[in-house]
This record gives sequence, structure tokens and C-alpha cells, in this order.
Amino acid sequence: MEKITNSSELRTNLSLVLDEVQFNQDSYVIERKGRPAAVIVPLTVYENWKRSRQRFFETVRRIQEANQNADADEVMQDVLAAQQAVRAGMVQK
Repeated sequence: MEKITNSSELRTNLSLVLDEVQFNQDSYVIERKGRPAAVIVPLTVYENWKRSRQRFFETVRRIQEANQNADADEVMQDVLAAQQAVRAGMVQK
């Protein structure tokens, strides 16, 4: 479950918040002056995010290496065509 707290409540209840995150898999949005400032999530969520981010950047790097000599205008046309296809729901998985 996602919960919201502010920084002063967090200081007072840090141990409880950590228990809820660790054992109940809750997430906390930490607000400062009424605005979201940070999030505390279970370690598994964070680790999954890091792996996904790493895979994304590895994919981008491979694509860049494979297309070093590609014409920028052609690449942009391909990107726009792919974007339109996704938005139209035409991309097959």
C-alpha cells in the first residue's frame, strides 16, 4: 500500500515506517511543505527498478552502436513511425 507522510512525521516514526516498508511491502511518499519530495520503497522494488534501468540503457547503447552511420533524418522518420504505431495499438508483441 502507498502511504503519505511528511518529513517531521518521518523523523518521529522512522522505525515504524521502515518496518512497514520492509515487512508489509508498503511504500511511502515523503512530502516537504505539502509537496512530494522522495519515496521510500521496499528494497525489491528498488532493485527491480535498477535492473530495468540498466537493461534500458544497455539497449540504447546497442542501438546507438548499431546505427552509428545512420542518417539522422531517416532515424527520426523511423522513430515517429514507431511512435504512431504504438499509439495506434498496431505493434505486435
